Amino acid sequence: MIGLLAAFALAACSGGGVKPSLDARASSAAVAVANGTIVIGTNTYVFVMTCYSPGTGAVVAVGAGIDPVSGHSTRALVQAFFDDPYVGVTVGDKESVFEPTLAEPVDLSFADNVVSGNAIQFVRNLDLASRVGEPVGTGSVTVTCSSYNAGLPPGYRS
Repeated sequence: MIGLLAAFALAACSGGGVKPSLDARASSAAVAVANGTIVIGTNTYVFVMTCYSPGTGAVVAVGAGIDPVSGHSTRALVQAFFDDPYVGVTVGDKESVFEPTLAEPVDLSFADNVVSGNAIQFVRNLDLASRVGEPVGTGSVTVTCSSYNAGLPPGYRS
């Protein structure tokens, strides 16, 4: 478990032209207790998240849930790194991918085993070449990590 006494403000523009893969999968050892919430516009997605500690002050959380509108399965990736924070939700078999716009910075904080962020401008189906996606609303993220796996999730690619 990461023993951090200070809150780390993680802020950066996710506009590096490369986005993390949403194909990372939660550990099969994850206990089925919802510990993550991502709000996108008027929809609230609830996830069972597994937290990973790739290094001091950095957290990656991956998880699964159900789309509140369609009932399809969902996957989430929350990357709380100093230089490249990210929040992404995939619905179904990549039917829709929601992630932050590249036009605004993503501000995440990590304190007391909680990753959180507010006022995130989400888009659907972001095109990295044009840096444009369909706006879907403002949202937030909260993930509570009660334990951590060392390293990065299986299948994680940055």
